[in-house]
Amino acid sequence: MAKKKLTLSVSGDLLEEVKLIARREGVSLSGIVEEYFEYFISAKWIDALAEELGLGVLEPTTEFEVPASRPIGLDSARIVRELRNSRAEAITRGGG
Repeated sequence: MAKKKLTLSVSGDLLEEVKLIARREGVSLSGIVEEYFEYFISAKWIDALAEELGLGVLEPTTEFEVPASRPIGLDSARIVRELRNSRAEAITRGGG
C-alpha cells in the first residue's frame, strides 16, 4: 500500500525523547507511528472479536499488564518450597 504524509502536533519534550530513542534503536519516527497505528487497529479488532464471541473484556496482553493483573495473596515461593520439602521428606523416608 502506498505511504501517505501525515502532520502531527505533539509535545516538544516528548518528540525529543522519542527522536533520541528512535536514533538509538535505528528506527524512524514514521516507523514508530506506523507500528503504533497497527497495534491500535489490531487491539480494537481483537476487542470487537472478543465481544462478538461473548468473551467480554480479554485479559491483559502486554508484558506490563500481566503482572499487574495477577491476584494478590498467594505466596508462590512459599508454596513451592513446601512442596519441595514434603517431596524431599518422602524420598528420605523411602516413600518417593
